[in-house]
Amino acid sequence: MQRRSLKLFLVILISSLFSFSLSADINWFTKGVPDINAEWGYSFLTRRDLRNQTPAEEFALGFDFKELRINTGIKYQYNQLDLTNRVIYMPTLNNAFQAGCGFTWHFYRYFDEFKENDLIFNARFRWLKGPVFSFENAVGVMFKFASIDVIREYSPVIFNFTYNWELLCNWHLFNRSDLWCALNLQDTYDYPLAISPFLKFGFDFATTPNTIIGLDYTLKFVDMFFSAVYLNESLLRFTFKVAI
Repeated sequence: MQRRSLKLFLVILISSLFSFSLSADINWFTKGVPDINAEWGYSFLTRRDLRNQTPAEEFALGFDFKELRINTGIKYQYNQLDLTNRVIYMPTLNNAFQAGCGFTWHFYRYFDEFKENDLIFNARFRWLKGPVFSFENAVGVMFKFASIDVIREYSPVIFNFTYNWELLCNWHLFNRSDLWCALNLQDTYDYPLAISPFLKFGFDFATTPNTIIGLDYTLKFVDMFFSAVYLNESLLRFTFKVAI
């Protein structure tokens, strides 16, 4: 009985999705030259944790095809190196919605101590309210593969599994500035296993059509859903972005 109900549910779901795809205006890929940008960032700790103890410098490169977005970035600070690559594909529906999937690979090396590889797979949704407002949400899973230098001979790889969740709201104001906020379980260069949310606020301003300066502030909490809320880290970051 349960198998029949499941089969019926799948048939109805597939039929509904197929019917919707026939009636909806779907843009699978926007042809042409993508928007390419390069970004430099520098962050200061206003409250530090054990992982991040010094200022850090970042370099990133982004390619935006509208439905397909590709980003790669590197962050360096004393004795630590992060490398993050992200690919997001979301077809556009009726010029108002985007739905698809994303993949992230993050590599972290604490020199002479340990290294980590994080793989994230998620489903994503984005709502576009004209050129003024956008809301983006993602939910998925993260796989962490760690290797500790001193025990590598006995235990080469330590495997762990956790969840991924992202939420971003962005307001585009006066055609030259963005005001945004985000709530994530992982950050661009920080991927904890425990549920340690990152609450972020940011402001970007276009000084010229091809140049954007930005300022954002990050609050990292620990045990927010299990016990008393504890502010583990806060970070202030300056960014400078240019269109290529």
